[in-house]
Amino acid sequence: MTKIIKLQVISPSNAEKRTIFSSDDKDALVKGVELESHVCGCCGFVLAENVMTYNYHNIILQCPNCKSYNEAPKN
Repeated sequence: MTKIIKLQVISPSNAEKRTIFSSDDKDALVKGVELESHVCGCCGFVLAENVMTYNYHNIILQCPNCKSYNEAPKN
């Protein structure tokens, strides 16, 4: 069963200092084969599907649905 993790929304000024993954497509930004999915902390849109957080570090996922900036939990 896939574990759902709600990401933390951060301000645009904090996001600008980091690498931002974004897309206009209404689909997950990252897809894998693990048992964790990460959703936008604002609207719940799936940003990273079946990907463990250790697979990406110090990046920001911009939600294609609501445009908020989300960061992965720090391990």
